Amino acid sequence: MSFLPSPSQSAAPQNIKVVIVDDHGAIIEMMTQVVESLPGFKVVGHALNGEAALDLCRSQEVDIIILDLVMPGMSGLSLMHDLKALVPKVRVMIFTGSLNPAAVRGAITAGVLGVVEKMASLDVFRAALQAVAAGQEYYGPLAGRLIKTLVSRNPEDKVASAELTKREKTILCHVAQGMSSKEIAVKLGVSVHTVINHRTNLMKKTGLRRVAQLSLYAAQSGLVGEIMQ
Repeated sequence: MSFLPSPSQSAAPQNIKVVIVDDHGAIIEMMTQVVESLPGFKVVGHALNGEAALDLCRSQEVDIIILDLVMPGMSGLSLMHDLKALVPKVRVMIFTGSLNPAAVRGAITAGVLGVVEKMASLDVFRAALQAVAAGQEYYGPLAGRLIKTLVSRNPEDKVASAELTKREKTILCHVAQGMSSKEIAVKLGVSVHTVINHRTNLMKKTGLRRVAQLSLYAAQSGLVGEIMQ
């Protein structure tokens, strides 16, 4: 699984409207400068807390929200759910100094596309923002390590598994290990088309759409390590 995908080589995005939610004015100022240095991106507003962010999104068209997790009053994770209900198509990128496994799990479950720690470089921040604008997942170095830690665990509290076939469980385990559809096809001696069909069925049965979400599902279901032939 690639946690640091390369930015898309397609044409630069146009008129991407960004809102920044962070309780530190200096951070907002820095992020605004970085965001607006990228072609096609415009910061259309910022908020210091959750309530202000919700008010802003009620009155302003927004494509991407850059969100801190720790703020006074409403937490970032709580705000994220409210924002998704208010503006369902908005893309959320977490930019925070408070990353831990629970926060990463919550962010992925909520459907965020990007998670970047504040100690990451500005190049990582820019690449994450461009990936999120293109509808791609992007996880900074620390976030990537935390996801791999979650996947490698065998938690005591296992989630209820969907009714998966033996082959679907096999595919899921390999996806959780970061293998591509082509790599899985070679390992299992089947066509890439067959693997893609199984992955599509997995997404339908679990309701999950992203590799990181499927990986966490495999770990929580106790399937990691059960590579079934």
